Order: sequence, then structure tokens, then C-alpha cells
Amino acid sequence: MSKPKEAKFVWCDSTGQGRNLFARFRKDFLIEDSVESAELNIFADTSYQLFINGQFLQFGPVRFDPHFPQYDTHDIAPYLRPGKNVIAVQVNYFGHKTFMSMQSGAGMIAWGTVVQKSGQTVELGTQAGTWKCTPDHAHGRYAPKASFALKAIDLYDQNFAEIGWNDTDFTDTHWDVAVELSNQAIWGELSSRNIPYMSLEPISISRVLHVLPLEKREDLYSFDLPLPFVGEDAGEDFSPFVAYTTWIYSPADQVVTAGVFYGETWINGEKLPSGAEAINKNMRFQQRFPLKKGWNHYFGQVNAYQDILHHYLALPSDCGLFVSAVRNAGSNEIFLHTPILTRDEYAQFIQDKPVPYAPDDPLAEIGGWVHVAAHESAQSPCRETSWDDYGEPLEVVAPNQLEGHVFSLADYPHGFSITFELDQTRLVLPELSFVGVQGATVDLTYSEHLLPDRMHLKHVHYYGLGDRMICSEDESDWLLSQPRGFRYGKITVRNTSRDVTVKQVLLRSANYPVELKGAFACSDPLFNEIWQLGLRTQAANMEDIYEDCPTRERGMYGRDTIIQYCVNLATFGDHALMRRCLELFGQSPDDTGKFRACYPNTGDYTISDFALNMLEGYRIYYEMTGDKAFIRTYWQAMQNNLAWFHELADERADLLLDSEWDVHRNIKAMYGGFHGDLMIKEGYMDNTGIHCVFSCVYLIALQSAVVLAEAIGEVAEVQALQRRIDILSKSIYEQFWNPDLGCYSDNLERTTHSVHASLFAVRAGVVDAAQSASIQHFAARELRSLFVDGYSPQHGVLISPSYAFYILDALYQLGMAETAERLIRQGWGWMLAQGLRTCPEYFDLNLSLCHAWSASPTFYLSKQLLGVHFPEAPNLDVVDIRVQAHSVTEAEGAFPHPRGCIEVKWHTEAHGRVLDYVKVPAGVRVGTVSLFDVPVVQMS
Repeated sequence: MSKPKEAKFVWCDSTGQGRNLFARFRKDFLIEDSVESAELNIFADTSYQLFINGQFLQFGPVRFDPHFPQYDTHDIAPYLRPGKNVIAVQVNYFGHKTFMSMQSGAGMIAWGTVVQKSGQTVELGTQAGTWKCTPDHAHGRYAPKASFALKAIDLYDQNFAEIGWNDTDFTDTHWDVAVELSNQAIWGELSSRNIPYMSLEPISISRVLHVLPLEKREDLYSFDLPLPFVGEDAGEDFSPFVAYTTWIYSPADQVVTAGVFYGETWINGEKLPSGAEAINKNMRFQQRFPLKKGWNHYFGQVNAYQDILHHYLALPSDCGLFVSAVRNAGSNEIFLHTPILTRDEYAQFIQDKPVPYAPDDPLAEIGGWVHVAAHESAQSPCRETSWDDYGEPLEVVAPNQLEGHVFSLADYPHGFSITFELDQTRLVLPELSFVGVQGATVDLTYSEHLLPDRMHLKHVHYYGLGDRMICSEDESDWLLSQPRGFRYGKITVRNTSRDVTVKQVLLRSANYPVELKGAFACSDPLFNEIWQLGLRTQAANMEDIYEDCPTRERGMYGRDTIIQYCVNLATFGDHALMRRCLELFGQSPDDTGKFRACYPNTGDYTISDFALNMLEGYRIYYEMTGDKAFIRTYWQAMQNNLAWFHELADERADLLLDSEWDVHRNIKAMYGGFHGDLMIKEGYMDNTGIHCVFSCVYLIALQSAVVLAEAIGEVAEVQALQRRIDILSKSIYEQFWNPDLGCYSDNLERTTHSVHASLFAVRAGVVDAAQSASIQHFAARELRSLFVDGYSPQHGVLISPSYAFYILDALYQLGMAETAERLIRQGWGWMLAQGLRTCPEYFDLNLSLCHAWSASPTFYLSKQLLGVHFPEAPNLDVVDIRVQAHSVTEAEGAFPHPRGCIEVKWHTEAHGRVLDYVKVPAGVRVGTVSLFDVPVVQMS
């Protein structure tokens, strides 16, 4: 249903501008008869939660480019009843930079009709005067960002909440009428959502690691300072510099251990060493404070790294210390800090000012110090839980005992902490309910890692997932405004004054709903576990796009998307999500015409090889769907993307690409000129100069473009592309082939000869039969071990988990199943040996532990060991069975197909491999059957 003209974008005011804005909307209406149908169409920037008669229904919309927004359609008839009904919507406009949104404006629009059996109707549109609206002050606007890539955390203060605001019995007479935005053209024409809603299935807690009492061993003193320009475009106009000061009273001369984080510290004019990083308390350095009896001057300075600066100072509770900014024990002022300065003000007034500033310096030249009162303390759930001290456990609580469990004040006088684990990293929408928490603070923090004491979660300053609820009611229900990705969660309840009952811990899946269609089993139990490892990882990284990880970023990256689509082909067989991803990438090109690497966002995130990879992504989608109309829609974007690389290639007659184009053109590219394979052994692949892999990636993009151009009848473009292919193919062969070594060089300098160069030449189709034989020997020798030391990634790796997608493809093209299986067994077997349940980003367990760009072995085990190939793609009604296996003696499984599943089973006997069966859906024909140079015996 298209948007009617009378429906308008509305907000609490006519502008809809600001950081992290929350608003709540209500529309109530009467139903006198049973409902025949009821449909609500809704779009909000940036996210919304929908309630019908107090019941949470769904969240949305899909992430979007503001020029191309998509609205959601909800069937609300099952939730309506005779009498008064209420549609309630909470909207959050991010209003700051993230890796999943673009800044535009806050707004909501809705329309639809309730049709009663009597024929009476109720219109649900947001035209003037039809909906109520109020700003939601319970969610703090200047909450810190959850990471460099995510939106602000939830700081939910019940003191400012309107309990029951979404219920039918709530009185909204004091709410204002929703205001039509003065600029109705912020968003482009709305189209309907084309993927399903996230599943919202309950996710169980697999284990409660421990329940611990909080102990008060330290006093925390803190302040925060909103610096909303840091990390945004306006950041160039302002200085991130902040200085702060206070006084610490000591009853005697003593040296105490204090906790600080980030910046430089002075005590009584003497600069202190940076201190030692705490082992079990993240984002904290232990410093020794030499205090004299009486008042001691504390001074520090820092450059802000996020748009909210948090400063925390932890002092031991048993040393008689207290803090005052004005040297008065009865004063409520605990800190002074400098005001926000422009870069010009900083340079003019204090850049050259000696530090530390004198205790009595009023800083009149910059407007004086800003005073901070004790009640204006910082609100950083992750910092505080990272610095918490715990007593010995008093009880063991199983997951099924958590809801309804009572934590007595006698046992937990300072509060308690519950650390729990999911079976793997997952993306969930949490909802918590408690009784007895009036006056308490509840923190919910998340991580994929535990610190060595296994009591604290691991957080870092640029990525600290945690949310906070400040409770004013005895009974508190808290539905977070956004999904969270984690494996380990921690609930911390502080400042309790009575017994606390955990009423509910509900975790709803926020992943894309898919049905498992693929299956795989073989004679090697390790391969079976690896297939499942990739399956779990893939499912966890499907949201409203294919995301890089469900934790720190949740961004849609080009290379990740392509790899994940292929893994999905072997497991779920879904195409709608890939179509949506490619739709967004088609909207993403920057001013140069190149596809952005991560979208939607406003950053300059263009990675050259990722932009070229996207042509291969569109081709794979076309070959698996035959969707010519979609390719035609985004053909111009693909051409514009390629045009930039044509211009770069035309700098040389041989069309080879320069990996350092950004340096030579004096362009500051966010991610550099060429990525290649990251996190491999330093110096193994020289990424400088005229580059083999970069040129091969360009050639593969050209070849993909030819397939797409032929599909949509762009004959002239096919001819132009083919001319480039012919020149470039010859150039790669002539310029990079090293006959003495029997492999390809990485660049014209021939300084390194990574296996990548030769195998990308194979993928690009420039290798002849003689070269193939030579490369087989070279690759087998180079890849005797994935790990440099032969057994672990400690001393480096030759191939990263993500680049294995390309390397495995080339190895199987060369018929090198033995080498491919060795790499899979070694690399992904190592992951399983570390206890991982999902694939990590790299072979570095300090980084993300759930990255589906590392899950490609699941795809290749299905594709190669089951042997499912489509020789006439996009005609998928002809399937060839061409098995490649070396150590595996039997395999069976299912490969998803639009008509059903292709099932294959084979085993090995003394005389060769025996094909037990190939089962295909009606309408699908089996063409060639080959068990790769092994005699085929067809069982009856």
C-alpha cells in the first residue's frame, strides 16, 4: 500500500534535529465491532518499537539510505479488541555517526486502516492532529556510544519515565499533538520492506557462570562531558583537549593505589608515571599517588576519543580520603574541567600554557573552569562494572532458577552481579524485570571475552557494550531500545535497599529468520564440526543485512556480504537478504562513483578491492537467481564504479593497477588504496606498487561485468569490457609470471611471491595448462601449513580466515583437494580446539569471535565434497555432481535449491567411489556425474 498524500512525517517539534533523540507516539481509537482487517504501515528514522495495547509487537525499520527509505507493514488485527485500543510507538533518532545509519532527521510516518465487520473504518495516518507525541526524557541524549561503530547506549532513568505509557488505561491528555515536520522532503519516496522481520524467538541462557556480591573497596569520583563533535564532521572545528582538576584530602602522609584511565596525571605539580594496566579490570591503570597530609592537588589532561568523555578516579575506601574541587569537605563540588574549545581558541589561549595549571589559575582567558557537582557523576556501565570488586560467591544459581530468584539485602548489602553465558555469540533484544529495585541502578553489560579472573567481562575504550537503568519504582520493567550482540552477559544491581527479585530475563533473537535447508556429514568428524561452526556463525551474522559481526560494529561490508551469501547458499538457500544488501550497495557510491565498503553510513569508507569485489557479488546473485530486472536497476551504479577503475587502469597501457594510487594521487583514503589479505605474516605479500592481486581482482570484476552485461543485453558494453579483459589478461601473464620460480610475483618489483598472487591469477583465468601444473607444485609447497610455525598462529599465518574464501576457490579450481582440506582442517580445527563456537575475525582471539566472513569452509565442504555445481547458471535446473575429496571416504548431505534440495550421498570401496544416490527436486535434471578421477559406480 503506497503512502497516502495526507499522511505526514511527524515529530515532537517541526525540526527533528539533535543527538540521540527519543520520542513516544500514541493513537487511541474505539472499536465497536469485530475486526475484519487492520493494517499499519510505518517508517521511522532511525528505529522504532511498536506496541499494540501495551504488548510489544516488533521493531524496525530495516536500515536505509534516507533517499530510499522502506516502510514496514504490520497486521495488527489479532491484537485489537472491542473498546478502546492504543497504538504506541517509541522512536529513536540516532543523530550521530554509526556504521549502520546516516544522519538525516528525526521523524515518523504511519498510515493504514482498521476495517470492522460492520463496515466502519478507523484511519491510522499521521496527518495533523491525529496522533499524540511527547519527548522521551527517560532515555539520556548524551549517553556514550556503545562503540566507534554503534549508536549510543541506553541510559534509562525511570525518574523521567511515564510508566504504562503504551497501555490503554494511560491518560495522555498532557501530551501534545504530534507536529508535522517543516521539511517533509528529508526522506525520498517510501517503498515497501522486502525482507522479513527479525525472528524474536526466545534465546535461552546456557549457563550462569557465577553470582557474586559486590564489595565496596573503593570510592569512585567521576564526571562526563558531551563532546558531540568528536568523530563527526564538526570535529575539525573543535579541540578534543580537556583538562580537569580537584583536591584530594588525606589524613596523613601516605602512598595509595588509585585507578585512572587515559590521559596524563599530576599530583601536587609532579607528573606521575602512566602506571600499570590492571589485569582483571579493563580500561584502568594502577597509579601510586604520593599524598601528603592535608589537601593534594590532582590535575590531568586528555584528548577525547569518543563523543562523550568519561573521567573516573578510584580511591581506596579505607584510607580516610575524600575529594573536593574547592577544598571543602562539606562542598558538593568534586571536579573542575575546561570548557569545550574550538581549535582556534585552544591554539590561541592554552596550547602553549605550561601544565599542570597552577591550583589558583582561574583560566579567565577561556571563560573559567566548569564546576561539576557530585550528582553529575559519569554514567559508564562498562567502566564501572570493569572496576567492580566482588566478594566470594554465596550461592549457585542455574539458568532455570534465575527468574524468581531473590537476592537478599542481608547477603548482598552493596548489590550483586550475575554473569551468564549463551551457547554462542548471538544478537538479541533484551528485556529485564525486577521487584525491589527502587533507588537501585541496574547495569546490563556484554562481551565475547572474559578476563583472566573469569569474573569481569572484557571491554575496551572504543568498544564497551553496556546499558543502564536507574530505578525509581519498586517494580521495574526494562525493554532495551536496541539489539545487543554478545556471548557473555552481566547483570549488575547496585545501591539496593531491600531484597531484589529477578522477575524476568528475556532475550529475543534479533536475527534474520531462516530455515535450515542444507545438511552435511562425512567420514571426517572434524569436517562435520567445522561445517556446523560456519553454520552457527552465519546465522548469527544475518540481521536486516549480512553484517560483519553482531557485536562491535554490525556493519554491512562488501566482501563480508559476498562470502556470507555463498555460505548461506549451502545452509539456508535464502536470496532475499542478498538482494536487500545489493540494493543498499547500489545506493552507496561516493562522489567518485566507487561502491562504499560499509553502508549505510556517512563515513568515507571506500576500500578499492572491496569496490571491485562487488561486481562479483552482483554476478553470483544473478547466477543463483536469474534476476535480470534487479541487475538492470543497478547496472549504471556498477558501470560508474568500474569507470573509476578504468580511469586508474588507463594510466598504463597494460591496464595494471597501482595499489598505492592514493599515495601517488595525494588522496587521504580512509582505508588506503588496496587492502589485500590483512593480518597475515608481515612481509609475506608486498602490497605496494603495480600489483598482481589488485589487477586480478579488477580482471575478475570485468569478467563479472561481462556476464551481467550480456544478461541485460548491453552489447556495446560487452565489447568494451572484453577489450579490457584481453589486454589485462595478457599483461598479468607477461608482467607477473616468474618462470624461474614457477609462480606469480606480487608486484613488478618481484620482491615477494605470495601464494595469493598465483591463486588469484588462477581465479582470473589467465593461467595456461603448463602454468597450472607449476602453480600446483608451488602452492602445495607454500601451503604445507597455514601457520608459519606449522602448528599455531602464534608466529603468523599465510592466509587469513576471510581470504580463505578466495584461496580455497582457486585450490579447488586446480584440483588441489588435498591442500584445501589440509588448510580447512588445520585452521578451523584450531578454532574448535580453542573452544570457539563461532568463527573468529582472524586467528587472533583478542578480536571479534564471530565473523561470518571466516565461515567459507562450510560453503566449500558442501559444494566440493557433495559436488553440487550449476553449469548453466542462472539456469539451476541442470546440476552436475563433481566431487572433489582427498582424505574423505564418504559424504552425504543436502544443498538448497529454489525447487527444494539436491541430496547427494557417496562412499568409497576398494574399487573406487560409489555414488549411493543423487536426489533432485522435480524439474531439475542431473547432467555430468564425476567423482573426480575416481571410477563411478552408480548404485541401483
